[in-house]
Amino acid sequence: MTLEPATAPVGGRVRCRQIAEDDLDGLADLLARGFPHSTRTYWTNGFARWRTMAAVEGLPRYGYVLDGGPDPSHARPVGALLVISSRRGERILANLSSWYVEPAWRAHSTLLVQMATKLRHVTYLNVSPAAHTWRTLQAQGFQPYNFGRSAVFPLPGRGVVRETIPADLPEAQLLADHRAWGWTALTVEKDGIVSPFVFKPRRLDRPARLPMMDLVFCRGMEDFRRCAPALARHFLARGVAGFLVDGDAEGMLSHYVEGKEPRYYKGPHRPTLGDLAYTEKVVFG
Repeated sequence: MTLEPATAPVGGRVRCRQIAEDDLDGLADLLARGFPHSTRTYWTNGFARWRTMAAVEGLPRYGYVLDGGPDPSHARPVGALLVISSRRGERILANLSSWYVEPAWRAHSTLLVQMATKLRHVTYLNVSPAAHTWRTLQAQGFQPYNFGRSAVFPLPGRGVVRETIPADLPEAQLLADHRAWGWTALTVEKDGIVSPFVFKPRRLDRPARLPMMDLVFCRGMEDFRRCAPALARHFLARGVAGFLVDGDAEGMLSHYVEGKEPRYYKGPHRPTLGDLAYTEKVVFG
C-alpha cells in the first residue's frame, strides 16, 4: 500500500509490506538507531534465535516494514513492527514488538499496527509497551491483562524437579526451544502431575541486589503456586533467592508492585499469566 505522507519529505512515498529474510540486516541498523539503549548485536542475536522458530502458517514470518523514499526504486526501510508468532495448541499468539518509525515518517506509524493486527482469530500481545503508547494501544482495541509484578519467596517443599524433558510432554518442543536459547527449562512432578516451566535469570535491584528467576512459562499461576515449594528448594541450592512473576501472587510470601510491566492484548483469548514463551522477552533476551 502506498500513501502520500503529510510529514515525509516532499514527493516522498511510503509502502507497508512484510519483512523478508534479507531485510533483517538493515533492520538491525534501523532498530539500533530507534532504540538507543540497545546495540546492533542485540538485534542480530535476537534474529538468529528467531530464525530457529517454527513459522506459523498464514502469519508474517517477521512482521512488517515501512519503505519510504521519493519513488519505489529509491525506497529504504524507515519503520518496522516485529511480529513474533507462536502456537499454544489450537490458539495462535502474536507478540508485537519493537515498533519504530523514523520521525519524518511517523504520520504512517499506525499503518504498521493496522496491517499487523488484521486477523481476528489471532490473539495479539504487547508485553513491553512504553507508557506513552498505552492510550494509543487502547484506542486500537488492546486491553490490559497484567497490571503489575510480584517478587515471590516460597518456602522450600516437596516435589521432584527434573531437567530431563519427557518426550510425551505436550510442551516438550517449547521447553527444548527455550533451552536451546540458553534459558532454564524444567519439569516438576507433584501430586501425580508433571508441569513444565521456563525461567531466565534476573536480578532484583531493591531493596537488595538478589539473584532471582524470572518466570517465562508455566501452564498457569495455579500450577506455579502448586510447584513453587519444589522450585524454591531446587533454586535455593543454586544461590537463587526467589522468583519474579506477573500478577499479584496472593497467598504466597511476596511483594507486589502495581503498574510494573503492564501487558496488553487484542483478540479472542485473554493470555495466561506466566506465559511469555516465544515473545521478545526470550527471543531478544
